[in-house]
Amino acid sequence: MPQRRTRTATVTLLTAALLILGGAFAASGNDDGGTPFTIPAGAAAVESASAAPHAVGVRHFTFARGKDRPLPTTVWYPVRGSARQSRGRTQVDATPLPGEFPLILWSHGFYSNPQMQEGMTKFLAESGYVVAAPAYPFTKKDGPSFDKTDVPNQAVDASFVISEMMKAGNPLAESIDPDRLGAIGHSGGGTTTDWLFTGKRDPRLKVGVIFAGRPTAAYKGSPVPMLFVHGDKDPVVNYSQGRESYGKDPWPKAFLTIEGGEHGAGTNDPERGHVQALATLLDFLDYALNGDDVARMRLTSDATLPGFTHFESSGIYPQDPNGEPGDYPSARNSTSATTTTTATPTPTQSKVLELAGSAG
Repeated sequence: MPQRRTRTATVTLLTAALLILGGAFAASGNDDGGTPFTIPAGAAAVESASAAPHAVGVRHFTFARGKDRPLPTTVWYPVRGSARQSRGRTQVDATPLPGEFPLILWSHGFYSNPQMQEGMTKFLAESGYVVAAPAYPFTKKDGPSFDKTDVPNQAVDASFVISEMMKAGNPLAESIDPDRLGAIGHSGGGTTTDWLFTGKRDPRLKVGVIFAGRPTAAYKGSPVPMLFVHGDKDPVVNYSQGRESYGKDPWPKAFLTIEGGEHGAGTNDPERGHVQALATLLDFLDYALNGDDVARMRLTSDATLPGFTHFESSGIYPQDPNGEPGDYPSARNSTSATTTTTATPTPTQSKVLELAGSAG
């Protein structure tokens, strides 16, 4: 495996990472040029490699933001070796892989916890990310009390955990690139993530990804790319709420609809559209955090499977002089929600589906 250059970009592991997972997780372009954003410092050069996904270490921290806000935090991170060699098992307190990696703050949903979404967090660590996931005191599973109105405070908790992870003396601090920070969340955690870019803005964050979240307040601060993922049959957080957040976002953005998807669409379970959701997630992170233009250009094709997923974006691709979508893959013939033709999978999707079948 090639050595990572310090303060450059994450090795692109999209195809290999999805192959290791065996696809177990499982469009129409509408791009208007949008507001430009700045690629994080040190992320201009992107390495591309076909190496196997990283082996993964895991550490547990006992952070707290006051006596009434304990924030036990689980962190997954890349270590030496490959996921195949380690057979997918995490290594407790293992020495991190040398180099600096992007940090992702993962926020769980209501009545959940980080371990319940380990499929996603470990997947990201295998792909070259440090993933910190706090258990929020008043919305976690088996907590002493539940308070759904505590979500704005969770955004403050999230920023606190980011600071604690980068503090001198933290055993993983030197593994984190402070210029490449992002936030991802699902359901109540998606709403927590939205707050981090609105009323509880953390200016250090360079990308946000919201799975089945609700709108909060007005987006503010410097523009950063945002990805929204939502099943259009979500019985918990209505699809229209995800669409409302997307509509209010003035920055470069993309929306992946999982057609027929319910509340967990795009996260842990091997349901429809998961291959496309995970491919889109890694493409988007590589584009936003690592300045990977190849990842940006393959977003539409990796996201699209007619009858299963529908992808749209704004500000991701350039306009042509007539205001039409720019010259990017599948921009003019991407699928709509009414497409009934059989899909031709992209090479990445084909490899994922092939291995998923052989693993069954």
